[in-house]
Amino acid sequence: MMYEHRDDIQPAAHDVDVDGVRRRLLWGLWAAVIVTVLAAIPGILLDRGADTKVTSAQPFLPVTTTTSIPPPLAGVATPPQPGPSTTVAKGVVTPVQSVPRLAGPTTTTARAAPAKPCRNSYDAACGPFRWDPDPGPNQPLTVKAEARQVKAGQPVNFQVVVDDPDAKIDRSCNFVWDFGDGTTYTPPCAPSPACPAPYGPWSPPAKAPDHFQPEGVTHTYKTPGNYVASFTYQSHSFCNPDPYGGSGQGPAQVTVS
Repeated sequence: MMYEHRDDIQPAAHDVDVDGVRRRLLWGLWAAVIVTVLAAIPGILLDRGADTKVTSAQPFLPVTTTTSIPPPLAGVATPPQPGPSTTVAKGVVTPVQSVPRLAGPTTTTARAAPAKPCRNSYDAACGPFRWDPDPGPNQPLTVKAEARQVKAGQPVNFQVVVDDPDAKIDRSCNFVWDFGDGTTYTPPCAPSPACPAPYGPWSPPAKAPDHFQPEGVTHTYKTPGNYVASFTYQSHSFCNPDPYGGSGQGPAQVTVS
């Protein structure tokens, strides 16, 4: 009989365990609902109080912080301001700035002047002097002189004739009278101007035939004897060299009794 009563009591104990499980499930469900509601309340309050609606389409703008610099105060030293940052972000290529060149003085290349024509030139760059065309042979200057027999102590008149077929005779200077007794006569002459050296080809000067017969060529011999007087003249048509100029000498026999 006691065993039968135990068998009847076992189902009742099973029912008590089922109800406890159900209660636990209900309490857990309610706890989850309460937690969910409490978590949703801050979002609902923020959504209602916001003036603008944030959407995923709006880009996030960086926050710019403006630092105001206090004005300088009298008697207070102003602290130095921080310089610009020289830090370059990774992955950013900084372009290389070319340093402008300082403007210097303008250099002008001097060009050589065009060479002068090497004709009748005094420029040494024209090379050695030469006549172009060839002037041909020079006709010599000739001097002829004559004198009569005279007595000692009397003046002698000389007849002198000078000819040059192609150059001018020097009449006022550069001639010499030699009377053969140690007496000579040379007119005073100013120094001749220096002739520049010619270079390159030169055109020959024109021929200038000349004839000259000096007057007043006299001399007095003090001692009787035979004397040989000579007269030297020059001609020139060009400074130097001269294709036609030259010199000549003419003798004269003198008998003094």
